[in-house]
Amino acid sequence: MSRLRAAAEQLSPQQRCGRLLCLMKMRRHRVFLLCTVGLCVISFLHYYKALHYVSLLRELSAPYPNIKSFIMVSGFFWREKGAGATPLSPASPEEAPPLPVLRPSDTKGRVAAGAEGGGGGGGGGGGGVALGNGGVMVGGAGLEMRLREEPAPPHPWEKPEENQRLGAPDEERAEARLKPWNPSRPARPAGPDLPEVPLVGEEQLDALHKNPLPDPLEAMGDLHTRTQQLQHDRTPYFVRTKAGALCFRQGTEVATQKEYSGKLGGPVANGGGDGGARAAGQRKPLEVQQPPSIAPKAKARARGGGGGKRLVKCVCRPGWHGPYCGVPTMVYHSNLPTKERLTPRETPRRVINAININHEFDLLHVRFHELAQAVDVFLICESNFTAYGERRPLSFLRLLLNGTYDYVRHKILYVFLDHFPEGGRQDGWIADDYLRTYLTRNGLSRLAGIRSDDVFVINDADEIPALEGLLFLKLFDGWTEPFAIHMRKSLYGFFWKQFGSLEVVSGCTVGMLRGVYDGDGIKLRRREYYTMPGFRKYENDTGHILVQWSVGSPFHFAGWHCSWCFTPTGIYFKLVSAQNGDFPRWGDYEDKRDLNYIRDLIRTGGWFDGSMQEYPPVEPKEHMYAPKYMLEHYDRYRYLLENPYNKGSRLSEG
Repeated sequence: MSRLRAAAEQLSPQQRCGRLLCLMKMRRHRVFLLCTVGLCVISFLHYYKALHYVSLLRELSAPYPNIKSFIMVSGFFWREKGAGATPLSPASPEEAPPLPVLRPSDTKGRVAAGAEGGGGGGGGGGGGVALGNGGVMVGGAGLEMRLREEPAPPHPWEKPEENQRLGAPDEERAEARLKPWNPSRPARPAGPDLPEVPLVGEEQLDALHKNPLPDPLEAMGDLHTRTQQLQHDRTPYFVRTKAGALCFRQGTEVATQKEYSGKLGGPVANGGGDGGARAAGQRKPLEVQQPPSIAPKAKARARGGGGGKRLVKCVCRPGWHGPYCGVPTMVYHSNLPTKERLTPRETPRRVINAININHEFDLLHVRFHELAQAVDVFLICESNFTAYGERRPLSFLRLLLNGTYDYVRHKILYVFLDHFPEGGRQDGWIADDYLRTYLTRNGLSRLAGIRSDDVFVINDADEIPALEGLLFLKLFDGWTEPFAIHMRKSLYGFFWKQFGSLEVVSGCTVGMLRGVYDGDGIKLRRREYYTMPGFRKYENDTGHILVQWSVGSPFHFAGWHCSWCFTPTGIYFKLVSAQNGDFPRWGDYEDKRDLNYIRDLIRTGGWFDGSMQEYPPVEPKEHMYAPKYMLEHYDRYRYLLENPYNKGSRLSEG
């Protein structure tokens, strides 16, 4: 020490100052480093719950089955108590999260309703459970599936039979589900039997504007002020097999009695004397029984003592995943951080789909037919003003009153906007935002019986979510909110597919909509939920960590966005009614409104500014090319499914 002091005394004052400055800088760096570490620790503690939901190694490796062994090794370090297996190794109900418990009173009532609806096969023995109302019965000898959903509440403006959702899948429909038209997209079970209805085409739309009919406001009455009671959805979405597995019916493979017994190695009836009472073509959900990994002697002792556990899991159709076969591929490949914590609900959520309508009537028909199975109420808002502020006829109201939508009318709540927002003519975005605000607040205020965990989804009229994604949101707990939807992008028709996907924040629970977004749908469409005043309060009150995620991915679409998908006349009306804010406003240019010019844009895929885009090659048979209803009614929607102005098109030839 004496030497160091002596060396320090020999330094000149300038050298001493330099040394002191170096020491001060080092101390400052240490303080800065400590502060940075402290902030990181605080941030980590604040988001601990959200981080706790994510098993990093499993999440990174989930889409790749070739590294399943790596997951097994990493699971030793990352396994969480109560967490189910990854989607790559479907768990049995014993490993999966706990199943919902059915109340005996509910079970009896539902079994009785199923028998009354014609669902009864042979008498049900032990191990039989009925889930839902009037549709599925599981007896000791097997399972019989019938789709009969509950009647909708009566409405004074409807005929009594309009509320009945009819139709039960026959044997041919069951066979068709095993061999879907597009193998990459599983077929859907039979939903409500929706009749064929005429579409509003170019000629009708043109005549509607040139020769307007009497104002439907006189016949509307109190249609725009009535309240609607949300009913519980008692559709039997899940079935429990004799062996105890709870399976999502749409995502589970089914087989005949012979095929079923062959796979299980048992008798044809697989339940003794009850099998003879059932039809020979009876279909049952396939299940896989995995014996425990024990020695044969121990296995025999387990059977004799009744203490052994038999692992049972559902056999999933292509496109469905998870221990219950209820997670569609679009969710399986999404960025949802809680995939391992998903559990089926005992009571399905109600899904509310809100849209503003102008003249997208063809796409509206498709929406109704595609989503009627999952959506409980459609909030349809129409105004007698265009987005530009000019008067327009109430075309949707006229179609609603003349019976065009009778097949789904019990699910439609009509919202009428009879005024134009102040300042909307000068700034078109004011009008655009106000439409969604009014739609959400007016529509939700007229729904009775709504619950905070019901799902609210708001779309533009040209955005159609996929049915499978909405069913997942309806039937499972464990997903976070808000959620966006990755949609396939196309222009003028599904034949001009654009690169990438359109990711739109589209939904959340009703509780979050009210608590965070103040019941305003336009705030939901934006991505700034974390800046809302009620953000922290909602998290604290509910205990939920708000983590936005997206249904689907850029390579796994969860819906369709078909922009400017009209006939040339429909595009003309869209041009002249566009808001005064999305510049350039092409409707202000006379040459852009010329129908021949519009037809040429559809033919070439060009844009109004003269630019030409690049489009990938497409084929109508490709996965998620268009909504299934359109493909099933190809001739009716041919002008949207193939380019009508190409030389090879049948429309151009006609």
